[in-house]
Amino acid sequence: MKKAIFILAIISAIFVFNSCQKLNEFINFDHSDKDNKADATVALDWYRLELRILLERNSALNGVYFGYLGIGLYEAVRSENKNSVSLSSKLNQMPLMPQADNKSYDWVVSANAVMAAMLRSFNTGLTPGNLASIDSLENVYNQNSTANQNSDKFKRSQAFGQSVATAIYNWYLTDNYNASNAGYIPPVYPGAWEPTPPAFANGVNPFVSAARLYLSSNASVVVPPAPFPYSETVGSDYYNMIKQVYDISLSLTTEQKNIAGFYIDQGNGLGYTPPGHDFSIITQVISQKKVGLAIAAEVYAKAGIAERDGTIVTFTAKYKNNQLRPVTYIRRFIDPNWLPFIPTPPHPEYPAAHAMVTGSVMQAAARVLGDKIKLTDHSYDFRGWTPRSFTSIFSVAEEAGISRNYGGIHYLPSINTGLAMAKKIGDNVGEIKLNY
Repeated sequence: MKKAIFILAIISAIFVFNSCQKLNEFINFDHSDKDNKADATVALDWYRLELRILLERNSALNGVYFGYLGIGLYEAVRSENKNSVSLSSKLNQMPLMPQADNKSYDWVVSANAVMAAMLRSFNTGLTPGNLASIDSLENVYNQNSTANQNSDKFKRSQAFGQSVATAIYNWYLTDNYNASNAGYIPPVYPGAWEPTPPAFANGVNPFVSAARLYLSSNASVVVPPAPFPYSETVGSDYYNMIKQVYDISLSLTTEQKNIAGFYIDQGNGLGYTPPGHDFSIITQVISQKKVGLAIAAEVYAKAGIAERDGTIVTFTAKYKNNQLRPVTYIRRFIDPNWLPFIPTPPHPEYPAAHAMVTGSVMQAAARVLGDKIKLTDHSYDFRGWTPRSFTSIFSVAEEAGISRNYGGIHYLPSINTGLAMAKKIGDNVGEIKLNY
């Protein structure tokens, strides 16, 4: 009976957020506990709520705060494993985190407290409905805690989670990640990136090279130069690279169009942002594996670290190489009326971000959970789209990468380089040892 009441309470909490969304894609009602330790469902429910909030906005910072969310969750529950170590000993400029004492804790309560506090802190412009959903989900877990809310154990667990959230947010306030493009003037020379149709917007993320990486080893991930020198000569390697994009655009199959459309990820109510889509997939994989809370927290932390570091390394290389997009070259030298199948995002071409950033996330997660996991991505069921199925976690990144070639916005070398660099970044993050 109590479990049934708990499920009804969860449904009510999410209904406050958005009554028109399909709840069966949002809440996982399987509370199985594989390791007889804290259940991961609390983390899954909070990430699902964060993803629903993200559907309303296209925040340039979402690739940054996913890292803080995962690290905060990990720090709030890691002491369930007495041999765990804090990420503050592993990451750049991360301050010491609050430490649990030797008393008894309810780690679900700590996870609930840290996630509720961080969602309030990191999401700007929350609507009254958003805040009500956060309050409702927090209250559901508090009211259904195995520890009485008036007990010292409950109060200690809640206060610990809240103290971690405060420490994480204070660390975030020292972040030098600059997501603005104010004052950026694209350089002009043959082959340089130019703003693209239809919006001709200025480049996004031009200054992220100055941001601190979470992991020092990722500073040594050097993206090789773009493979071919710029050329307008018909038959040159550069020309043929771009001609491949044009040729495939003229004969796209239905399946190729479906793949291209599935990864548009342009936010603004039309879908998730790219990081949002990545974490939707990670959440589905964690749910499918039925791991405990501690393992889920490690996956979310490492995926978030990889998301940020992958973004910094990718966009640093993009603005260093400053390669123009296919649409610019094709309209100028091949077909003046051509447009890609999907809109071209406003930043230089090489390397491909979907391949490199998504690949970093998937590789980091695979290093914790194992790569050879069959999965089906239901991220866009709510839009009526057919789910995509995969034989491994990293194959998600491979499909996300090739989707950009089918969409007409990336050259094949950009995708291949992005996937290769993703393996390095994801491996560096996956190799962080969190036990002694």
